[in-house]
Amino acid sequence: MNGAQNGLVGDNSYGVDIPETQVPDEKSLQEEKKIAKYSKSKEFSRIKEYFQTRIDFYQKYLPDGREIGASSPTPEDWRVANLLIKEFKALTDSYESINEIVEEHRKRTNG
Repeated sequence: MNGAQNGLVGDNSYGVDIPETQVPDEKSLQEEKKIAKYSKSKEFSRIKEYFQTRIDFYQKYLPDGREIGASSPTPEDWRVANLLIKEFKALTDSYESINEIVEEHRKRTNG
């Protein structure tokens, strides 16, 4: 039988696979360490603060600058605003996950 099983909608593995963290090879681990170091810098902190101001903006205003309650937004307006919010969050979350990967590797290898 193809398709969803056990009452789950979507991919056959949606919601039932145990999450796994891939351990990078040594060359990519060095890159990950550089990214992790950058994500702790003042520069990245400023970028992260800027992203948060943009997220706050799109939670209150539509992409064209109209206030959400001031007019009737179209479904496309909502999609664009939500897409932008998700992208800003995804970028900052990706840096945080790199920190976790590097820290986990450091714990496993004691250094």
